[in-house]
Order: sequence, then C-alpha cells, then structure tokens
Amino acid sequence: METMLNIYNTYIVNILDIFILAIVFYRIVLIIKGTMAIQIIVGILFILGFTIVAEYVLHLRALSWLLSRLWVTAVVIFAVIFQTEIRNVLARIGGQLWGLKTKVKDSYITEIVEAVEDLSVSMSGGLIVIESEIGLKNFKETGIPLNADISKELLLSIFKNKSAPLHDGAVIIFNDKISAAGCFLPLSYDTGVKILGTRHKAALGLSEVTDAVIIVVSEETGRISVAYKGKLNLNISSAELKEIISTNGGALKSK
Repeated sequence: METMLNIYNTYIVNILDIFILAIVFYRIVLIIKGTMAIQIIVGILFILGFTIVAEYVLHLRALSWLLSRLWVTAVVIFAVIFQTEIRNVLARIGGQLWGLKTKVKDSYITEIVEAVEDLSVSMSGGLIVIESEIGLKNFKETGIPLNADISKELLLSIFKNKSAPLHDGAVIIFNDKISAAGCFLPLSYDTGVKILGTRHKAALGLSEVTDAVIIVVSEETGRISVAYKGKLNLNISSAELKEIISTNGGALKSK
C-alpha cells in the first residue's frame, strides 16, 4: 500500500496534473480560436517578454517598475478583456453537466427547412435561432412568448408579412417549440467580416456569445446563411441546412 502511495505521489499525480492542464488549455484554445482573443493573447505575451527583457537584461528600473505595477492588476484586466470568453466557457461547462443540449426532431427540421426555402424564394427576410447548450432566456424575454409547435405555416406567417410586428425580430426555437418571436439579439461589431445587413450582424453577434445555430435569410438577395460559434457561413443550400440543424452545427466544422 505504501509503495502504491509513493508511486502515485511521485509519478501518477504529476501525469494527472499535466493531463488536466492540457485538456483545459486545449478547450480554451478551441473556444477562442478565430476570435480577437488570439491577437490579445499575442499582445500580452509580447508585453510579458518585454517586461522580462527590460528588468533582467536591460535593467531599465523606471520601465520595469511601471510594467510590474501593470501585472499587479493583470487579473482584473484579463477578466474585463476576456469576459465574453470566460462566460462562454462557464456556460458550456454548465450546459454539458446539466445535459441541456437537445436535438430537433426530423419532422420539425423539415418544417424549418421548407419555411426557410420559401422565405429564400420570396426574398422575405428571416432570422431563426435554434437554442443549444447555452440558455437564451434573456433574449427570449425581449420578444413575445409563443411556446407553439414548430410549423412551416407559423414561421411564414411571422416573416413573410413585412408589416407584421414580429417580422423584424428573431424566432427562438427550443425543445421542439417556437419559444418566442420578435426577439432582439446582440449585434456583432467585428469589422473584419463582411456583413450583408442587420440580421447578419445580429446572427453573428449571438453566435459570438452562445452556441446556438442561427439561420438568416437575406431580404435583399434571398440567400441563406448560418452563424455558429462566431462564424458566418454564407450561401448555405437546403441540404446543408438540414444537416447543420440535425447535428446542432456540427456539420459546419468540416466546411
């Protein structure tokens, strides 16, 4: 027993420690990949290297003192800069632990895809959100609660009538129900992405802070787009859309 304990304390605990840290860093990299956080981290590493050079190589006392004071407040600075990424990590961990992720039934997927096809042909704008692990209650509360069964006719009645009060907002779907309509979504301010309109900005904005699949139909071109995890995928076909919804956005990873 004592030998096993010594082996654990000497070898296994270190291996376990490194393994857990590797998983944590890997998951963080996956979440921030493709976002501005990467550039921020590069900048932070540059400042860290400059601090070491200034203090231990060039011996610049005044600059070293100023930089050392900066690192004292680094925790607060990191929390402010990475508040979105930190919130996403915690929300996804919580969602996985509680098993909130759901899959839309095939019959309802058909209703959604057919409605999107109709909106595309008629060039009627549309914005449909399919909730996944991260809850969207705060966004649902900005719209009108429906809790209605998913149907092509209901979706078309919301979006095809441009004078309807709910036309310009988003429809949020969860647990095979249209939870709410006319919902307001956060706009993306990513200037590095070519955005076609307000709906696309809203779709991309929500995808940056949640893991929802957001479907956009352009009112100007009729083209179908999907926003997922901070990326806007343009010109999606009906077949691709069906696969994307079926896999909760997983089909986009191979694109």
